[in-house]
Amino acid sequence: MALLTDEEWADFVAHELPKTSDPVIQKFLQSRNALIAEERKHRSDYSFRQALSPISKKACDIVSRICRKERGTNNATVPRETTKSWQIIWRMPKGALLRAHCHSLVDMDHLIDAMMDTPGMHISCTDGHLATEATRKEGGLCIRFRGKADSEDCSLWANDYKPGSFIPLAKAADSFPGGGRRGFVEFLKARCRISRQDHNLGDIWAAVSRSSEVIGGMLCYEPIWRAFLQRLASNLVQDGIPWVELRLTLPLTYYREGSEIPDPDYDHMFQAIEEEVAKFRATDLGKPFQGLRIIWSARRSQDRRSIIEDADNCIATKLLRPHLVAGYDLGGSLNSGRPLVDLLPELFWFRKQCALEGVQIPFFLRAGGYLDDGDGDGGGADGGVFNAVLLGTRRIGNASSLYRHPRLIDAVKDKRILVETCPTPDGILHSTSDSIACHPLPVLLAQGVPCALCDDDSEILLGQGGGWRMTNVFWQVLHAWDSVSLAGLGSLAENSVRWAAFEDQDAEAWARDIRAASVGAGIKAARLQQWAVEWERFCLWIVTEYGDDAYGAEQ
Repeated sequence: MALLTDEEWADFVAHELPKTSDPVIQKFLQSRNALIAEERKHRSDYSFRQALSPISKKACDIVSRICRKERGTNNATVPRETTKSWQIIWRMPKGALLRAHCHSLVDMDHLIDAMMDTPGMHISCTDGHLATEATRKEGGLCIRFRGKADSEDCSLWANDYKPGSFIPLAKAADSFPGGGRRGFVEFLKARCRISRQDHNLGDIWAAVSRSSEVIGGMLCYEPIWRAFLQRLASNLVQDGIPWVELRLTLPLTYYREGSEIPDPDYDHMFQAIEEEVAKFRATDLGKPFQGLRIIWSARRSQDRRSIIEDADNCIATKLLRPHLVAGYDLGGSLNSGRPLVDLLPELFWFRKQCALEGVQIPFFLRAGGYLDDGDGDGGGADGGVFNAVLLGTRRIGNASSLYRHPRLIDAVKDKRILVETCPTPDGILHSTSDSIACHPLPVLLAQGVPCALCDDDSEILLGQGGGWRMTNVFWQVLHAWDSVSLAGLGSLAENSVRWAAFEDQDAEAWARDIRAASVGAGIKAARLQQWAVEWERFCLWIVTEYGDDAYGAEQ
């Protein structure tokens, strides 16, 4: 086609170029819109979006405008806590926290303060001295209650320190060579973090093990355990989380107040949970708190006998505290620990023993956490998801590899299995990438897979459990994908309530209440109705606070 003059171009546009209003283009656009609408019907949040009230729709539009404005502004130097979107998400009712590891929810500043204020706390180095900077980074630390010190003259920071000798904690802190007590606090906090210099899985999980030992020594002494529970409940309520299902990775060593001998079982530890939850709920701050339950998480790296003994302990604890034990999981590294297919004898034995004892301890299994090239043969990340589904898990933790398996996605949807996911890239051992945009969450939502946002599920963010933890997760998801939006966050929060284990239920009752949702007649339906009321209040607050002109009309 030869170059056209302006006059020829005008004539071409007027008489030959199809117009948007032409029937053929209108038919194309209608087909396009129909195809998009049909695909949206398959999204897991479709029903929630369709049921939004006019106020809720207006609130979602306002938040979308605010987010677009914030993304278009250079906010690199602006603390996220000062943005309008953060303030909105902080106020949001976030439902239930279904996957949260105990150690990762520890507020280290509060834990160290509680430990320093607790009489009788001592510290030792198990494998040498801590006289040099290098040994202070790698030396084994043990913190626990002792009736008296092994030596009053010995220094933990000296070359002549005798390994395993317990030193009064206050003395060790005050004499820390890197700045006294203040430096000691920073030293402890650093020992409970995972360094980004630990690149491979082996190094990272070795660091996790060392950090867990340090936190566990502080946490599993009764006075500090009780203080942790109070702080945890307070942080959750202020973060908009009234219910939590806390994972305890077992076995662990728990000491009663004033005792140097560990308890033979976990009855007193669970009794403390009951008492502290009741105590917190009796306060003004604790009125919104609905409570917590424990998901027993056995270390998958244990040998067969150890897992059987631990599973038997789980059943015994369930018989004593039936309302506290909600389910069973396997914790630790998915890559270096035993895969589910290798644990089948223990898991089937556990299921049979539960039936014999007449207790309900369902599986809430973590699987498919790392995007390796597993071929789905029963091993690797992919095979783990197949195994978890066939074992009857009611929820799957992480499941980052699920999106690669269309038939498995159908099975998850048919069985109404929820995926517990944490797409934020804060964990060093993240399953996809350092970028949240690479996470498969929007793919799963588009495929109709029910999901809920959870805390980091790899136990990596040890000791980073201060306030606003879930606000951060929800906020990052809001800004990562336009396809999620505030309405999508609302659906994710509602899912967390819908799939929460508020009470013991057999498989039939569990499936019935999942299907019935808020129109059912049990505890779950009541909690869903309560969440819906809080959601409407939240949306009304957005409309009242920010109105139609949030950040001004868009150009």
